[in-house]
Amino acid sequence: MATQFALRLPDELVAELDWLVVRCDYANRTEAMRDAIVRLVRAERSRAIDDEYVDAYTRLPQTDDELVPLSAQHLDAADDWSAL
Repeated sequence: MATQFALRLPDELVAELDWLVVRCDYANRTEAMRDAIVRLVRAERSRAIDDEYVDAYTRLPQTDDELVPLSAQHLDAADDWSAL
């Protein structure tokens, strides 16, 4: 199902929209606006996920053991990596 709605924009913004239609090879204004809304929604959802990660790590920070560099966790002291 799709919903149609009317939108009033200032002439300056319509001119910018028309520029985007040409610049980004959209078929028309509607396609450009739809793509802009999709991109905005994706960006905000991604930002919300990032905020949840920050909140989780703030509430339960990593321990010192978890922060040991990977090289110290996984390398045997006898391994010779100098040739790499």
